[in-house]
Amino acid sequence: MGVTPRYDAAIFDMDGLLVESESKWRIAEFEVTASLGIDVDDAYFESTMGMRMAEIAVKWFRDHGLPVEGDGAAIPPAAEVAARTVARTIELVIADAEPLPGVLATLDRCRDAGLRVALCSSSDLSMIEAITDALGIGERFEIRHSAQFDAHGKPHPEPYLVTAAELGVAPGRCLVFEDSLAGCVSATAAGMSVVAVPGRDALGSGRFGFCALSLASLDQLDGDTFDRLCSGVSPSSASRPRFHLAIGVDDLDRARTFYGDVLGCAEGRSAETWIDFDLFGHQVVVHLDPAPRGEVTTNDVDGKQVPAEHFGALLPVGLWRDVVDRLRAAGTTFLIEPNVRFAGEAGEQHTTFVLDPAGNALEFKAFADDRQTFAP
Repeated sequence: MGVTPRYDAAIFDMDGLLVESESKWRIAEFEVTASLGIDVDDAYFESTMGMRMAEIAVKWFRDHGLPVEGDGAAIPPAAEVAARTVARTIELVIADAEPLPGVLATLDRCRDAGLRVALCSSSDLSMIEAITDALGIGERFEIRHSAQFDAHGKPHPEPYLVTAAELGVAPGRCLVFEDSLAGCVSATAAGMSVVAVPGRDALGSGRFGFCALSLASLDQLDGDTFDRLCSGVSPSSASRPRFHLAIGVDDLDRARTFYGDVLGCAEGRSAETWIDFDLFGHQVVVHLDPAPRGEVTTNDVDGKQVPAEHFGALLPVGLWRDVVDRLRAAGTTFLIEPNVRFAGEAGEQHTTFVLDPAGNALEFKAFADDRQTFAP
């Protein structure tokens, strides 16, 4: 689709976003800390994600009562320990380095959209250059900036502000791709829009709700979603979850009075047999259902028989497609096959219905433009 560009540059983090290096960092850090007699567990490791290695090493020493400058030949200084950890991580990563799913396609989309592309990482410059070159993508970045040389690292905005200044692009014209919370905070504080890729385990975490979009992988960033981001549209985000609930009522007028007048819910779309309501940010749909409890009633919606009672979730388009693929792979019978309603129109939405093993009806849907969720 044709878009009016909102951004002039795309800035990428590296570790955990472009390459699976977090597990390699963990191995290297465990090896080095063990040599110092320091016990560091997974939770401790995760608490330092996004920090510069020099800062992490100092934290190790201070948290465990070791002198930062070392103790003669017995304890090496923190700076030496940091350098040793970086070198070991580089060795582990480049041994089998390959871009994570969606990385190359996203870089291609940024290039095709005319965006200038840069990298901003907390890793040392030597590691940035070694890994991006090993991945075969080093030349794709006009600038490869390391927070190693900044006065402040992430989550301070300085690394991203410096990167934007080196590009000569205003911060507000930059779209950032990040996986760590510290990095997302850093870019947001710099005044940039952020696409968070925290991984599937953290995808639904509200901690990333301030980002423009959250994905489990860059592989979920399809061309349409990317174009909408670049044109200023707000896609649905898994880190801003809202439930979708459809319930049966025996009188639409009374339902409209209760939900609209009594509770103050804004009314969205409606038809002769159903009404959408914005229930404090969640989508509740009341369907006319005069049948006694226990009987299944359906209503005609765009020529399809939709169960009057069902529940489900509003998802980003990429995640919706993943859910559909997983349902297909499991041999699930679709009550209503995956389809697109209002294609090309303001309210475009992807939807599908299935029954769970107990016979409960679920709908999974995804709006192309998140702002249309409650539009009249």
